[in-house]
Amino acid sequence: MKKNLRIVSAAAAALLAVAPVAATGVSTVFADTNVTVAGGSSQSTTNTATLKLTVTNALALADGDSATKAAASLSTPALPAGANVTVSQAKLYKKSAGITVAKGVPSNVPDTNEPSVKAGETYVALAYVTITGLKADTDYQVNGDGDANKVHSDKTGTIANFAVLSDSFTISNSALLGSPYVREHGKTDVLTSGSFNLTSAQYNVKALAQALTDKDNGKYEPAVTTNQANTTDTNGKNATASFVDPEADVRASLKAAGITTKGTNETFDKPAAPFVVTLNVAATNGQKTTFPVTVDPNATTADKSFPVFTYYVKGVATSFPDFDKNDNTASKTIDDVDSLTYSTTATDLVNFNYVPVNGVVDTASIKKAFSARVNYDNKNVLDVSVDASKVNTKVAGKYPVVLSATNAEKKTSKLTFFLTVGVKGATYKTVQSDGDVPVYKIDGNNVTDSKTTVKNGDIIAVFGEPIKVGEKSYTRINSADSDLYVESKYVDGSFKPADKVKKTVMHNSYIYDKDHKRVGTDMLRAYSTVEVIGAATKLADGSLVYQIGDNKFVMADNIDGTSRTLTHNAYVYKTSKKRADGRVLKAGTKVTTYGSPYTFKNGKAYYRIGGPKKQYVKVANF
Repeated sequence: MKKNLRIVSAAAAALLAVAPVAATGVSTVFADTNVTVAGGSSQSTTNTATLKLTVTNALALADGDSATKAAASLSTPALPAGANVTVSQAKLYKKSAGITVAKGVPSNVPDTNEPSVKAGETYVALAYVTITGLKADTDYQVNGDGDANKVHSDKTGTIANFAVLSDSFTISNSALLGSPYVREHGKTDVLTSGSFNLTSAQYNVKALAQALTDKDNGKYEPAVTTNQANTTDTNGKNATASFVDPEADVRASLKAAGITTKGTNETFDKPAAPFVVTLNVAATNGQKTTFPVTVDPNATTADKSFPVFTYYVKGVATSFPDFDKNDNTASKTIDDVDSLTYSTTATDLVNFNYVPVNGVVDTASIKKAFSARVNYDNKNVLDVSVDASKVNTKVAGKYPVVLSATNAEKKTSKLTFFLTVGVKGATYKTVQSDGDVPVYKIDGNNVTDSKTTVKNGDIIAVFGEPIKVGEKSYTRINSADSDLYVESKYVDGSFKPADKVKKTVMHNSYIYDKDHKRVGTDMLRAYSTVEVIGAATKLADGSLVYQIGDNKFVMADNIDGTSRTLTHNAYVYKTSKKRADGRVLKAGTKVTTYGSPYTFKNGKAYYRIGGPKKQYVKVANF
């Protein structure tokens, strides 16, 4: 059996000779299994450490599986500066054994661990961590405050064999009845999507996860169709449901939206635009579902001068904003599209909420279901604008449709709902990528590009188990008998979108698509700042580019430049006649030039070599 350890922090890589695992995250597995590492990358400035062990594939474990099939991840969102961790392989024990950990020392550990798992049984994982690079003979708070969590380092600055216990997890029992779903806390209606107005109090991973899913105060809660109370069934017939890992879901969704978390508390700045958090839900019978929540950081406060929408929910006329009920937000997501009706007749259900693959969005029917008036006091009708630009009818999934109404005072009210492309009740996954993801057609072992793509953040329908062709894994989309697939890494959580980095544009830059064709007429001006996604890459024609958005690229040479060697002494010019300064660049000197040459009025070509003041060198001198 072999440990699969993963380095997370590049800064810690230099310490590899001392400790084989980086300071920010560590993965351990019971067998050779790929593991997703969770947690932040920042180190604590205090003598604190936070270590969390999670069984990452608990939902995939079935009755009779060997314990070696389980996979675990140790996340370290907080470590003292300069510290590193190594971790043992983990072992499974029944929760009923009553294992506890105090100051890193476990109690009630059975003599032998469990060799396999059983349906309906609840387990925990136990691993041992060694922390090095600490101050010698110093007290540290590990996994909590107070004396119960105070641990002392030895003379070498090491805390050895610190026990970490995972949260408990239950092996699914397929004989239990019911399907999981999500509803608003304390209500009964089954929802297919949700919405949440983000406030500054939720600008961190934990707070947002709690606001969405906390069992007492969260906006949403899971349940099962045969067990609405979602309590343990004494007859052992009905399943229960739970959110799988809300913090991990929030963390992944922020990453997919390009929102960076910072520090040990995983805080983030106010997002510029709404984003989707996809919550994973599982029942104890192995059935799973996902629940997309549109998180809006820009929900403005409305007053009675804003337009007012009217629509029907199960035949009941509904207003938005509903000032009579103290609702004063100007933006809202409708959680349950299936409950919408065209009129006061509860059975007059809308017919636009499910679009066949390769079908057409019925905007006329959408407009039929929604009306708007000028404001609370003015009943004159306003036109409702329908923005379905994000709906990809070629790929089954859930896509946002935005309705808006704007009056003469330029006040705008917005309603959003998720329109489903494809059949009802599919399994949905959120695409995580650095840009457009190709959709492939697979026939046997032949993989061809379908010329269709999905985008980062799209919520698409997937079917069945992944298949492998060559060295790549593919997941079926659209339907159970479809021949269309995407690479599995973009929908199974294993792909980690690259961080965005701010760079200075040194030469006026056009924007291109992946085929090296101009995108629009906009240009990035010299000395402006642009966020690039990951490292420079090559287009099909060999051009070296930086990605700046979905299918948007700029030439890397306009940002990083090209190192060239002068063959002649050279002056630095600011115009064809005037020198920029008194420098003389000697032959043999390496000079970085940016972009393609400029031709001055004298007919000679010059490379830009710096800025923001004009600095050019004649091309002939290279």
